Amino acid sequence: MKRFTILFMLAFVLMPGLNMQAQVSHGGSPYSMVFQLADEYQHINLQQPDMKSIHDEDLINDADRGPAPRRMGVSVVTDLNTHNAGTWTAIPGLGKVWRLQIEIKEALALGVYYSDFYLPEGGELFLYNANKKQILGAYTHENNPTANLFSTEFVQGDKVTLEYFQPETVAEEARIHISELAYAYRDIDFSFSSGEREAWWCMIDVACSEGDNWQNQIKGAARISIKIGFNYYWCSGSLINNTDNDRKNYFLTASHCGGSANAGDLNQWIFYFNYEAATCGGSASGYNSKTGCSLKAKDPSQADAGSDFYLVEINGSIPNSYDVFYNGWNRTNDNTEADSGVGIHHPAGDIKKISTYKTPLQSSTFWNGIPGGTHWKLLWAETENGKSIMQGGSSGSPVFDEYGRIMGDLTGGYTSNSCTNPSPAYYGKLWYSWDKNGTTPSTQLKGWLDPENTGIEKLPGISWEIILPTADFSADTTELIQGDTAWFTDESEPGIMAWSWNFDGALPDTSSERNPWTIYSDTGYFDVSLKVVNADGEDSTMKTAYIHVNQLLPPDAQFTADITEIQAGETIHFSDTSANEPTSWYWEFEGGSPPSSTQQNPAIRFNSAGAYDIKLVATNLGGSDSLVKEEYILVGWVGVEELAGPTDFRVYPNPGTGIFVLEFSSDINEPLVLEVSDTYGKLIRRQTLENLGKTFVLDLSRENEGVYFVKTISGNRQAVKKVSLVK
Repeated sequence: MKRFTILFMLAFVLMPGLNMQAQVSHGGSPYSMVFQLADEYQHINLQQPDMKSIHDEDLINDADRGPAPRRMGVSVVTDLNTHNAGTWTAIPGLGKVWRLQIEIKEALALGVYYSDFYLPEGGELFLYNANKKQILGAYTHENNPTANLFSTEFVQGDKVTLEYFQPETVAEEARIHISELAYAYRDIDFSFSSGEREAWWCMIDVACSEGDNWQNQIKGAARISIKIGFNYYWCSGSLINNTDNDRKNYFLTASHCGGSANAGDLNQWIFYFNYEAATCGGSASGYNSKTGCSLKAKDPSQADAGSDFYLVEINGSIPNSYDVFYNGWNRTNDNTEADSGVGIHHPAGDIKKISTYKTPLQSSTFWNGIPGGTHWKLLWAETENGKSIMQGGSSGSPVFDEYGRIMGDLTGGYTSNSCTNPSPAYYGKLWYSWDKNGTTPSTQLKGWLDPENTGIEKLPGISWEIILPTADFSADTTELIQGDTAWFTDESEPGIMAWSWNFDGALPDTSSERNPWTIYSDTGYFDVSLKVVNADGEDSTMKTAYIHVNQLLPPDAQFTADITEIQAGETIHFSDTSANEPTSWYWEFEGGSPPSSTQQNPAIRFNSAGAYDIKLVATNLGGSDSLVKEEYILVGWVGVEELAGPTDFRVYPNPGTGIFVLEFSSDINEPLVLEVSDTYGKLIRRQTLENLGKTFVLDLSRENEGVYFVKTISGNRQAVKKVSLVK
């Protein structure tokens, strides 16, 4: 078996003082206290469980356990009711009181479980401990469960008193049938001062700064008092939204939390909301709870071969005063929007804590080796108030992406996990829980969280309260230049599900993205509008003349070439150096191949000798500009030096096939002697040229292929060039 731990160490924590806000109850004080009735009523002692056997079992289970919780309490079975136990005491003119004290030696706390629970309208039930500092109730007919199964919270110590008041105007009898008591023998703490808790010292309260941006998610998370057969545990979890947005009381936790619980057990689970400190490092001032649930779907393998999810529906309605939130979800297998986030949980059953991660969730096969990964792995980060992690009792708690959507529920980590040696945490993926643990609705989240099969992959959360959306947005800048891109950020709330943007004067001019971008090409002032939709309605906003687009300066066309004098057949690389950021280019290359181009930096081949013009037209949204460089490219010149004097010349094409052009620096008006010799010094031609002008055509087409020297002589000045004749 794998050596890991399910983070499931349990600790029940209740609050001292009278009439604390707990299960759906109505406050008040027990009538025996108000009327100072004598403590003359039946006290029953039940036999203590065999603690040696229980401890031996725990040693085995705690040493090497798979996906299973750590036990903190066991059942003591009984059969007590208002007819076979307890004492009735009359209160003249008002009604009567039934009281019963139950004691089980050395219990740290006692929880009362009922196989039949019914209170008539007008009746009130209270529970309290021996010193009467902890009082639960009043429970009334509004607490009557549909299945008649009920449970009340743990009462500190080894004695618990039940007190039922029946007004004399009520004839209908109550049914208070106690079938068992939960005997808590470890992992239970009734200390409420800071620093004396079961949770480890590094845990961070949700009231600290780390929780500031997660208030809705905090409202959805809760702890669970779990009954499985004759054993008791703590877990964590969260209310979760569905695509109908109908505020159905679906609650997600871990399958190993539910274990083998049957329908009767589930009807006696207790869900605690708002059990948290009011200030960072403070103590809790109250909580709200609901009793009972029904199973909808689960991973039947309890993480051995799946994602360890467990979905229930809490019985009845949750009072508005609880101010709960149904958390949204992200069922993708993509960590793009999970670069950072939090886990919210009740470690060791303690007040609500928050843990932060700042590196992306990683897909992991660690837990059961299934390809593709059933779990997310994360590492906890240091934050302002420390490095909060996970602990026993955190199991089933949600992990959120950066947009506050559940991506999974906690399975566990390494046995070495501690504040000084934090373990990675492993959360069963919502992606896998959606439809990959099995093929029936009882093994999938899909049919419950998307009942109309919409295919939605990311759903925002929703408050218990009907709240219409408020549309709002901002842009990264409102002053742009033609061609600039504007990025928009949606700032609407709460729970936005759909966006419809309109951008006057832009492309694209519409979007359904949450945070879109668009490009502005025209100048002027432009409106932007946004319509948003949440589960409760829609809202629109328009910001008039919100975007100002200024004229873009037209380009100043400029270019260079890597070389301007080449031989025929060589290639030149041209570079655009235009100012003001042109967006398109048109080149013309006289004598080039190709003769034109729309590339920014083209490469052009020149196959024929000559002096060629180059033209560039550069364009942007502000306009166009052109530049022509005449005779910029020289092809086939011999040498690249400046002409030394009036009789100096260039020859092209060179090499040539017979016809060569001699180009002088200026018109030659004096007689000029021209001589052509071969490489052996043999004079091939000699002639005197008069009124020559600037160019002269030398025809050597009848000569043999080879190299020749062309010499010009004027007085005592002469110039010699070498030409190649190719046939």
